Amino acid sequence: MSTSDVLVIGAGPHGLSIAAHLRELGVEHTIVGRTMDTWRSHMPQGMYLKSEPYGSWMATPRAGVDLAGYCRAKGLEHVDRIGPLSLDRFLGYADWYAEQLVPGVRDETVTEVTPVDGGFRVSFAAAAPMTVKKVIVATGVLPYAHIPAPLAGLPGDLVSHTSEHQLLDKFTGRKVAVIGSGQSALETAALLHEIGAQVQIIARKDRFQWPEKNPEHLGPLGQLGRPVTKLCEGWPCVVWYSPALYRRLPQDTRVYWATRVLGPMGSWWLKDRIEGVVEALHGHGVREATAQGGGVRLALDGPGQATVDVDHVVCGTGFPMDLARLPFLPESLLAGITAVRGYPVVSRTGESSVSGLYFVGMPSTPSLGVSARFIAGTHTIAKVLSESVATKIRRSL
Repeated sequence: MSTSDVLVIGAGPHGLSIAAHLRELGVEHTIVGRTMDTWRSHMPQGMYLKSEPYGSWMATPRAGVDLAGYCRAKGLEHVDRIGPLSLDRFLGYADWYAEQLVPGVRDETVTEVTPVDGGFRVSFAAAAPMTVKKVIVATGVLPYAHIPAPLAGLPGDLVSHTSEHQLLDKFTGRKVAVIGSGQSALETAALLHEIGAQVQIIARKDRFQWPEKNPEHLGPLGQLGRPVTKLCEGWPCVVWYSPALYRRLPQDTRVYWATRVLGPMGSWWLKDRIEGVVEALHGHGVREATAQGGGVRLALDGPGQATVDVDHVVCGTGFPMDLARLPFLPESLLAGITAVRGYPVVSRTGESSVSGLYFVGMPSTPSLGVSARFIAGTHTIAKVLSESVATKIRRSL
């Protein structure tokens, strides 16, 4: 059985940035997954990132290996503010980052993580098991994709989640209902409309929320009243971004903010592609959904319209956290993880109540701050986690 000091599960922004820092520190480790698979295979072509360019690059242990450095290396124009940044540009940058800092990502699927003396035994779908001292779970949001109960029983040709679509062309000319009012729902609806689908957005909110466009230029005086973090701009952002400040808040507040701060809303640049362009039915939710005539009949809660008939329903209904949905965590291991409302409680370095087991990204949001849900969170965890792991491994030798 092979061994490794550290196993990183997931090769998205958090996994890559942590692996890059571990490598820079000389820590022997293995990273498994498909590089940027969520972004590459589960985001629609033509998409733009919600975050500003300055918040859309991964933490790096080396100067110059950032989004601006990628653009310089490739002879591309770069703007730091007032994007939006295209998915294609972002993936190009991410591949360049991985080539330089994280070579040797193994395309393996973890099937089980089991505690053993001195660490963990990790099993894979198509590879021999290995033993490791530390496990870092960086699997992103995909395991938590949620389809509401009234729709969950319908087949995949009638109902899907926004994360299931890379190509939307198959919906051209078809009637599609998009459920939700967040960025994924609204951008999917815009893209569907623009390829010729007949789109209707169904949202419980009375109106969509759109943030104001950030100022194109913000000098030193402007930053005093509107401090810029990699997450967002303004004094509340300082608290949401900083684990040190966020961890001082009461637990109930942290959990509440974890799901609601920077919650369902569209980007400023998306507004003109939705408002007055795509039909929207506000103040309604899906009460019941039935297959009918090759399509779906939706019975709605709310005033005015009782039913909607469409060919397909796309759910932009988010990724509610539930640690039990990670298939490689057996019940015996889950039982030892202290959790609050489905989120593991982790230390400042991302370590859970199970010694040697770390969680980063969305699962760590109530413990480390709102930035953990975004690429910005790589800047608050990658260095401190990697240095802590390096210290513990050296002490164990």
